[in-house]
Amino acid sequence: MEGIVALLIPFGFFATCVLIYWVFAKMRQHRNEKQAEIQQQMLVKFESAGDLAEFLATESGQQFMRQFESNPYRMILATLSVGVIFCFLGLGFLGLTALSDQDFLHPGTILLVLGLGFAAAAAVSRRLSVQWENESRNGV
Repeated sequence: MEGIVALLIPFGFFATCVLIYWVFAKMRQHRNEKQAEIQQQMLVKFESAGDLAEFLATESGQQFMRQFESNPYRMILATLSVGVIFCFLGLGFLGLTALSDQDFLHPGTILLVLGLGFAAAAAVSRRLSVQWENESRNGV
């Protein structure tokens, strides 16, 4: 019986990771579909290209278009959030190892290192995005 449980735990962990990824992918797909639908409705609303250009020249038109701009900081924040979650999960497993007779040292270490890796990736992404933003402003 213990062998079956020991075999099911990694598969359950993997299945949970796949499920979480699938949910986030579906959310992203839904958001992209909604944005495309809104853009299509906006284009249908205007009778000519001149009307659309006139709308986009206004402050409200520019504000409307800003919501479709990509924001690298949102992705950096999401990566950092995943890193923090993995770090706490890893620390939780390491705490379980210290408090119980079960050995959760390996999964705890793996999750903690994954969390630190995501946090490092977010830090590097932040640094590079600021550097590239400065270079694009300076025309380099």
